[in-house]
Parts: sequence; C-alpha cells; structure tokens
Amino acid sequence: MDLLTCVLVRSRNRMRTIVLAVLLLCSSAPGLAVAQQAAPVPDESTLARLVWTSMVAVDSANRTGNYSVLHALGSPDFQNSNTVADLAQLFRTLRENRVDVGRAILLEPEYHIAPAIDQDGVLRLRGGFEFRPQAIRFDILFQNIAGGWRIFAISVAEMQTSQR
Repeated sequence: MDLLTCVLVRSRNRMRTIVLAVLLLCSSAPGLAVAQQAAPVPDESTLARLVWTSMVAVDSANRTGNYSVLHALGSPDFQNSNTVADLAQLFRTLRENRVDVGRAILLEPEYHIAPAIDQDGVLRLRGGFEFRPQAIRFDILFQNIAGGWRIFAISVAEMQTSQR
C-alpha cells in the first residue's frame, strides 16, 4: 500500500471524499493536473557544454575502447536501448578511422538547426565544428532527467566541410 492509499484509508469519510474528488478531477482533466512545465532551452554556454561533454565522451570511448562512461551519461531510455557493446559497434568507423572528435572543444559548436525542445521534452542539438578539410557533425538528443540533460540519442560523423 503506498503513502497516498495509507493516508486515504486513515482519513475520515469526509476528507476521503474530498481527496478522491480532487484526484478524480485531476485524472479526468490532464490539463488541470499538476502541470510539469517543460524545461526551457538552455542558455548558449549550457548548450555548448552539453555538446562538448558528449564529444569528449565519444572521443575518450574511441581512444580507450571503453564505452561505459558514454553509456552512463545516457538517459535511462538510452541505456536500455544501447549496451556498451552496441555503442562500440556504432562508433566503430570513427574509432577505426582515428577521428579526433576531442578537437571539438577547440571551437564553439555551430548549430545547423536552432536548438529546440520538442513536444516530448527532448532537446535536439544538431550542428558541427567546421574544421578544414574535414568537419565534425553531430546530432544529439537529450532528455531532462531530474533537472539534468542526459543523452537520449547521439550521432557523430566526420565529413567534408561543405556537406551538411
């Protein structure tokens, strides 16, 4: 029995009726339920930190062959969808080509689409670091978990600077 149930069982009949009416109202009108306000798009320095942290995690994983930290930085959904071995396989091409993803911290990220939060509360950061001749491109989705942004999905690639 959870705390709310215990409270209701111990309440007097009148109080129980009021609490049940409020619970019924909230459950039948989701818009009136306690609103969980979506987090706003973070400021520029936080966005850059999220991208840089992700790039360093991918770079460190590729250099060491240990993807457990990248896995741990993910949201619960990311962790449930991707094993450490899956991540190693997904970033195999970058690793085998010895792409220096860590150099991303030398530049400010350039966003190819404006950072935005979708209807599900997922923050999308899509852009790149314009090194010559090969740029680093990223597309990263973050979920807000307990007030902190955690990786929900990540794609990193090296390509010609002119390609988007």
